[in-house]
Amino acid sequence: MKNNMKKVSTLMALSMALSGGAAYAASMDHTAQSVKQTIVSTDSSTSGAVQVSINGATVANGYWSESHNTAMIPLRALTEALGIELKWHKEDKSAELTRDALWTQVFTGKDRYSVNKMLLTLGAAPEIKDGTLYVPAAFAEKVLHAQLTTNGNQVNITSEEQVKTVTERGVITRISNQEKYPSIQIGGAGLDGIVLNLSKDSQLLSAEGKELTLADLSIGMVVEAEHSLMTTRSLPPQTPTYKVTVLDKAAELAAQPKELFGTAGTVENVNIKDGVVSQIEIIGTRLAETAPDHVVLNINKDTLLMDQKGQAVKSEQLTKGAKVMGFYSPTLTRSLPPIGTAWRVVVELPGDSLQPKAE
Repeated sequence: MKNNMKKVSTLMALSMALSGGAAYAASMDHTAQSVKQTIVSTDSSTSGAVQVSINGATVANGYWSESHNTAMIPLRALTEALGIELKWHKEDKSAELTRDALWTQVFTGKDRYSVNKMLLTLGAAPEIKDGTLYVPAAFAEKVLHAQLTTNGNQVNITSEEQVKTVTERGVITRISNQEKYPSIQIGGAGLDGIVLNLSKDSQLLSAEGKELTLADLSIGMVVEAEHSLMTTRSLPPQTPTYKVTVLDKAAELAAQPKELFGTAGTVENVNIKDGVVSQIEIIGTRLAETAPDHVVLNINKDTLLMDQKGQAVKSEQLTKGAKVMGFYSPTLTRSLPPIGTAWRVVVELPGDSLQPKAE
């Protein structure tokens, strides 16, 4: 996909278990290939420190070799970010890299690298500088089969698994607008769903294709997200995200309150008028800082009822014990529990969980 080459959020690399392509396999017919060719921008600089980013996380800087045409990057920082074990051999100043089927060894001062039982040169030998072993940036691509992109003094490396993407739909339940680590959560509240980490390269689009900013998003919106196949093992899991598209049409969002509250929980009581659900009582967890955990919501003809994927459901699905997320205006009564009018109610139907589609 055209967004696969985008940098990912800096939050991810510290907690993700990642794999590189195999540099040495047990069998002769293992022929792992690099995912993408190296991409070098036309404004590449050959002076100053080399800023290295691995799977979106900034690591220790590198430098330009004396010939000023090869970016050198710290090997240990590279292997740690990719989940590769590095063993240093002091006697011959070599580093042995292993993980699962991957095995290779680099020698200080020798432009000789093993890939699939064959040797190749990269135009520069590993060097030790201030006690740190550096390898040419091409090592990440040619030996570890990662994707390598350079832009001026910036070197970006993305592991093979990171390049693969998943597309899924969900309703926004949380928005974090932290300057360094912006994100949104979809598919559930609290420990449920998934957190979509955003970077400055993540695309945010309206249903009509208009570019949006994080400030244009709100809880309760239905979105489709394209993100990395890899996620953290945390709850909820987190993943780098390339594109988020709001699926609600402009006309549908016109009736949305300027500010939205939300409560996720269980329907405790249901009132029915003239055969139609007219009111539900929700007890659960607030989805906005000042929203209540316990709320009664009126359901009228303008209330949008849907499942977690944004598909319309009937009011008959609003039964006692149902798991729901209610989104409503902060204009509430002062009663206990407070009463308001629902703009949108999302019903978690049996088996209605995120089912990502790999690209």
